[in-house]
Amino acid sequence: SDIFDQIMARHGTSVETLADAVISVRTMQEIMDFQNDVFSEESVESFLRSRLIIQLLCDHYVALSKGKATGAVSIGADIVDVVDDAVTEAKHVCDANMGVAPEVVIQPTESISGDFVPPPIIRSWLHHAIVEVSKNAMTSNIEQWNGQHDMTKDSLPPEVVVKILYENNTLAIRVIDNGTGLNNEKSEKAFRFADSTSQKRWNRLEEQQSYAAVRQPLGSLGVGLPLSRLMMRVFGGDLGLTNNGDSGQGCTATLKVSYDDKFQAEN
Repeated sequence: SDIFDQIMARHGTSVETLADAVISVRTMQEIMDFQNDVFSEESVESFLRSRLIIQLLCDHYVALSKGKATGAVSIGADIVDVVDDAVTEAKHVCDANMGVAPEVVIQPTESISGDFVPPPIIRSWLHHAIVEVSKNAMTSNIEQWNGQHDMTKDSLPPEVVVKILYENNTLAIRVIDNGTGLNNEKSEKAFRFADSTSQKRWNRLEEQQSYAAVRQPLGSLGVGLPLSRLMMRVFGGDLGLTNNGDSGQGCTATLKVSYDDKFQAEN
C-alpha cells in the first residue's frame, strides 16, 4: 500500500497545477488577443479522467489491503446518509465564507423506499459532487436574499431543497435553489474548467498556513463543477444545470448515478 500512497501523493496537486496552467495561458491569450483556446475541453477532460482513474485504482487497492471487501466501491450505501453528510459539509463551507448558511431540506421520494436497492457508488466522488452543487445553490440563495429590499435583521435566506428519486434506471439527486438562476454567460461558463468568478484565487500554501476551521480545497479555481460532472460521467451518470422557469427563479442541479452494468463493464 505504500507504493499506492506514493502514487496518490505524486498526483495530489495535478488538478491545481493544470488549473494554474490553463488560467495563465488564457490570461496571456487575452493580452495577445488570441481567440483560440489552447486547452480544448477534450484535452482537459482526458487529462482529468486519467488522473481520476489513477486515484481511484490506488484508493481501491489501499482499501482492499486494509480489509475492505469492496475496496473504494460502496455497495448498498444509505443514499440519504451520503446526501446528509455532503450537505452538512457544504453548509459549514457556506457559513465560513458567507457568514450564513440556508437551511437544506432533504426529501427522499417514495421511489427509493421499500425494496429500493441503491446502485454501487464511489462514495467520495458522489460526496464531492453533492458538496459542490449544494454549496453553489446556497451561495445563489444568499445572493438573491441579499438583494431583497424588504430584508430585515431577523430574516433568513430561502431554503435549498434536495430531492432523491429513482427514475429510468437511474438514481437522481436534485438540488433546487431559489437564487439568481442562470443567464447565458453563466450557462456557457458553468462547466468550463478553471473559469471562476471568484476574486480571490485558492492557494495551497495559504490554506496550509491558515487557522480556518473550515477548509475549501481548490475553491475559486473553477474546477468544482467540471470535476464533479466528470466523476459522474465516468460510470455512466451525469451532472446538469437547468433554470426553474425564467431566469431569476432559481436553478436545479441534477446528479445522476447509473445502474447500467453494461456501460460500466464496457468502460
